Order: sequence, then C-alpha cells, then structure tokens
Amino acid sequence: MLNSSSSIQAIALLPVDREALAEIQAMLRERDVFTSGYEYAGIDVYDPATYLRDQLLYDTSFCFRYDRNVLSRLVEVVHGRPLSTEHRVACGIQMLAQIAEAVVEPNIALYELGSGCSHADAKEQLALFRCIDHTHPQHWADLATGRANALDASQLGNWEGQSIKEANYAKTLNIWRASLAVCLKIASLELSRMGAEAKMLELIRWMEEDLCFLWPGVILANRYLAPHANRSGLFKHLRSQNRGKALQGIRNQAWDLTLVYAWMNDFHGSNTTDRIVILASLDRGLHSIARWILITAEDEYLIETARQQKLEAEFVLAWGEDRGRRLLEALLSAESRRITQPESKRLLTLEYVRDIERRMEEEVLSPLSSI
Repeated sequence: MLNSSSSIQAIALLPVDREALAEIQAMLRERDVFTSGYEYAGIDVYDPATYLRDQLLYDTSFCFRYDRNVLSRLVEVVHGRPLSTEHRVACGIQMLAQIAEAVVEPNIALYELGSGCSHADAKEQLALFRCIDHTHPQHWADLATGRANALDASQLGNWEGQSIKEANYAKTLNIWRASLAVCLKIASLELSRMGAEAKMLELIRWMEEDLCFLWPGVILANRYLAPHANRSGLFKHLRSQNRGKALQGIRNQAWDLTLVYAWMNDFHGSNTTDRIVILASLDRGLHSIARWILITAEDEYLIETARQQKLEAEFVLAWGEDRGRRLLEALLSAESRRITQPESKRLLTLEYVRDIERRMEEEVLSPLSSI
C-alpha cells in the first residue's frame, strides 16, 4: 500500500515477491547504483513506491539511463556467462526499472559500442535489449538474488512487432568529441613533467582559451591531477607500454563523461517536463561526478551560493587550503573572463576540435620514454 497522505491511498500489486524485492533493494542501495536528484529530497530511489506514488499523484514519468557496464552485463547474462556479483546487481537494476514502469534508455552505451565495433553490432544489441526489457521482472529478481544462475531461453521476452527507433550508432556525437578532448588533455598533462599545480593551471588556461568550460571535466581533472588524489579506476593503463591500450583507457574515460553530460541534459530538461531520469551505473566514480553537478535550490542566487561552496570544498579537499583556494581563484577568474568577454571566445568548429584530438592523441601515443 502506498501512502502519500492520510486521505489518499492506493494498492499496488508488484510482479515480484516481497522477499526478493527487499533483498534486491538492500543490495542496490549498498552498491549505490543510482543518481537521480531525489537524493536531496530525502526520497528513497530504491523503493518502487517512490515511482508508483509519483506516477499516481503527479503523472510523473521515469527513465533509467543505463551505463555501458549495466547493459553489457545484462547481455552477458542472456548469453549464459557465469554470474558475478556485478551481473546480479545489473539484474536487480533491470528488475527495479521494470516494476517502476520506467523507460530504459541505453543509447549512450550503444553509441560507445558502435564506436568500438560497428553500427550493426550496436543495432543487434539493441534488439537483444528489447527482449531483455520485455522479460518478466521475476526472472531478473531470481537471478539477482541467486535463486537462479542462468536465464533460460524460453524466459527471454519477445518484442517482435514493436518498432525500434533507428539511429546511426557509428555516428560521432558532438558531446563525445568534447569529452574526448578534455580527457586527452588531462591525460597529456598527467604524462608531462609539469608539477601538479601547474598541470591544473594549464587545464584551466586551455579550457578558457582553446575549448570551453566543461564542469564534469573540471571535477574529473581536479580529482585526478591533485597530488594525493584517489585515482582508482580512472584513466586505466595510462602508463602502459602499449600506447594503444593507454588510448583506449582514455576513450573509456571519455565515454563516462559523455554519459554524465547526457544525464545532465536530462536533469536540466526535467524542469520543463514531468520526466525524471535516473542514472544507472556500476561506476562509483561516475556517480560521484554526476552528484557534484547536482545543485538544487529555490532560486538562482542560492544555486550560485551552493555552487561556490561546493567548489571551495572540492578544491580545498583535493589540494589543501592554500593551493586549493589559489587554484579556485584562477578557475573562477577564467570563467568570469569567458562570460564577460564573449568576443574572446574561440569558434569551436568541427575541424578545430578534430585537430585538437589529433594533436593530443599523437602526444599520448608517443612512447613513455619520450614523454
């Protein structure tokens, strides 16, 4: 029973058993797999009643935007891969998305697949995902809780006869180009012989003069370039002797930023729609950056104050009091110049951004001994 007030009640019959649901809620909450914006209102994003209540009372619709790591594990489950804890978590995410009656949006994950493989591979995976999304949620609950260790072919749903929106998954997204440029710059700076503070100052100068301010990229850089940063999971294989492997790690990091940017657009768009988008990922670092971007307040002045406070906390924690405030002052001054001197902004043509990518890829692909 969903209680929104003493005068409004509704009965919801969920398609999974209560015991499995409680176990999966606890697992997902502990694994911390969702970012939504609900967190700041103290609302439990892991409780199906949250979604069903808002649908009933406010006609709110929901969308789960899947990271590649969620989609790929669901596909592996269908293909009979032995289940790890991460596979079971992905099954739990899929179950909750279905009983919340949410649309699932895997397009960024599919563009990532299309960029590394082909449009045909991405299209094939989309068709398989439609079958996944039409599978009874109790099957995903059984897999998530360990009651089942595989999905029988007869249990997989059927989407035939339903249209799939066509997209060219081999297309290069503009948001991906910007993300890749930022990640290549961060990687290039990390490999340079500059001091840590000088690296961050150079990134700020570069964003001001050569590209633009991309805040998720700023936060990523701040957490990676600081001398005592926890770099676990970031820019994997950057110092590998296999420089192609290093470049792939940078590209993977850029896809994480791309997903954050796409979700940011979803989040800002929710102000004019009744649609809430949940970011679903197994990557804690990605959630950390997405949550930093979340700034909610009643008016524009309070939002700016909250942003200032978050920036101060971010930089002081990463760099210490003196260096943190010095870097923050440089960042805010550069941002102010971009706003007050629009005539100085560089025109970001596709050719120019491609040239940035080429030059920095060449730097990253150089043997480590020459960097």
